[in-house]
Amino acid sequence: MSYAMKELEEHNHLLGDPEALNKVFEEEGYLYFRDVLDKEAVEEVRAKYFSVLVDDYGVVDPGQDQPIWNGKDVSSFPVKVPEVYGSGTYERFVANPAITRFFEDVVGEPISWIPSTEYRLNPPVAEKPEDPVAGRHQDGFFNNGYNFRICWIPFADIDEEIGGLAIAPGAHKRGYLHDASDAPKFPIPAGAIADDEWARPKVYRAGDVLMFSTKTPHSGLANLGKAFRLSMDVRFSTANDPQPVIGDLIEVTRDSITLDTSVGAVRLVVDEDTYLRLKDGARLPNEEIETLLHIGDPLMVGAQDGRAVLIRPQKG
Repeated sequence: MSYAMKELEEHNHLLGDPEALNKVFEEEGYLYFRDVLDKEAVEEVRAKYFSVLVDDYGVVDPGQDQPIWNGKDVSSFPVKVPEVYGSGTYERFVANPAITRFFEDVVGEPISWIPSTEYRLNPPVAEKPEDPVAGRHQDGFFNNGYNFRICWIPFADIDEEIGGLAIAPGAHKRGYLHDASDAPKFPIPAGAIADDEWARPKVYRAGDVLMFSTKTPHSGLANLGKAFRLSMDVRFSTANDPQPVIGDLIEVTRDSITLDTSVGAVRLVVDEDTYLRLKDGARLPNEEIETLLHIGDPLMVGAQDGRAVLIRPQKG
């Protein structure tokens, strides 16, 4: 079983030419690079993942070059592995000057890392889902008020059976495809993106980078192989991008929130159009904001003209 899709174009030949890379990014909605990230930084993340799988869960045998599943029960393997979240793995990765330098060379200007990452250690599953791209979405729909690029990074071989990430190149030009009437998660309807629009390379390898825009539809694919799928997605903005307001909640009312940020207290108006969301994108009722948010909660807020456009908890 595998996901036979058209192949993504590679863009290594354009490295060193930010203008050309940005033109491709605007036209296709993505950039794909092979084996470009600092090997020591990649190996540190990879080693952490292997340690979790081998030592903490015993689902991969020691001494393996690839995270081959050893057959032990993975029915209760966590979606968000607690041994990785909060471990500082992401923070050390993006703090590496070689990592930041690569992404700044791609866009041709300084970047700021958005503190929003996902660690993924996906075990094999038994059956291919009826809809292989049921998870299709566009990040920008759930993150209004600030801009960024998404970078999906594999940390082991991910072939067509193991799945990985699929994107729909060029579909970003059609705007947001989410069904705004289908609350609370507003999914992209199955017919909005044709089957032949989806693409991925035959094999992702550790150190590759798939970078795409907030409007590029994408979906994780079920792991139908014999190894765990190891990846991480990170996000950055450029100096010219609208920036999120990031801080800890110090006051909340029906009509406003106040955050303790790196530049002091910032108060933002909350109105009926403010999108109060969970980490999975589901929209919560704004009238319950005083009970849903708690003093001390770390938040990331998309803001415009002193108004909270979108409020996103940073944990949970």
